[in-house]
Amino acid sequence: MTGLLTDRAKAEREAKIRVVVSKLAHEVPELSDLDSATLEKVARIAMFEEVKGKLKKAAELERIPYQVERERFIARASRTGSERTRKLYAAALDRLETWCTRQGISPLELTPARADDWIEAEKAEGRAPATVRLAVSGASAFWTWLERRHSELHNPFRGTRARPMSRPRRKLAVPSDAEIELLEAAAKPELRAAIVIMAQAGLRVGGLPGLSINGTRWSTTSKGKDQGGKVPDEAREAITRAELPLRSPFKSTTTENVAKAFEYLAKKLHAEGKLRARYSVHDLRHAFAVRLYKSTHDVYKVEKALGHANVAVTEHYLVSLGIEQQNP
Repeated sequence: MTGLLTDRAKAEREAKIRVVVSKLAHEVPELSDLDSATLEKVARIAMFEEVKGKLKKAAELERIPYQVERERFIARASRTGSERTRKLYAAALDRLETWCTRQGISPLELTPARADDWIEAEKAEGRAPATVRLAVSGASAFWTWLERRHSELHNPFRGTRARPMSRPRRKLAVPSDAEIELLEAAAKPELRAAIVIMAQAGLRVGGLPGLSINGTRWSTTSKGKDQGGKVPDEAREAITRAELPLRSPFKSTTTENVAKAFEYLAKKLHAEGKLRARYSVHDLRHAFAVRLYKSTHDVYKVEKALGHANVAVTEHYLVSLGIEQQNP
């Protein structure tokens, strides 16, 4: 039986060598003049290098502490104060790891083709397109994290076309200054303070828990980036009236609670006919961007104030708000 297996293995190896020989002769015309024996030697060398490369890659992956990196990544998401983001990332990685286990591979062995296969499998299970997009975004965010920490890894989700397309969104409704004042007046003191700082400084709700005020300046971390600016007088007054500590006014506040309280208030006022739309907390950031751009016509000032990665992001942001850009 052992001899039979050995003969079979030899036959399979020889068949593979013949395939490699044929491929080399076809893809590298310069080798076509070599005799069959020499060409076979080149094929064996090529196969050896291929195996060596695979072994080297496997050794590199073995040194990467996947579970440790996963826990660090999830913990980092938690530190931003967004419990929803943490749950999204964890759920996405759980589903991806389950799929990889069924395929008999480590998540670190993902290639662009395998990443596309996972996305297609998610769609085949009947998940909503929006759910699949969120899962892909979560997995891709983790691989970007890994890529920055381990140069031998590359994000297999970058550039994928398997991700479901987003449906065209309706034109965003941006609250007017009068509507924001109405929201502030109807809100409880702590929520009012949050509304004022978000509307006056363009702060994301995710930046509230880490917000710190020192003298005339505020600073926080939002989406992993440092952000800061001058404290608006209205924000300082609202925080003081709410009897919140200036140093860390929203330290014990969760972004989810702020978002829900704001949406409940906006829904109530909209039902009463006092607001044009049921606004979300992010619409306050939209209002800030509109107000700043219309007063300055300077996209670079808006970019800096919003903490965007580059001006191209800001330009897209303004277009999405229906703002026609002008030269400053």
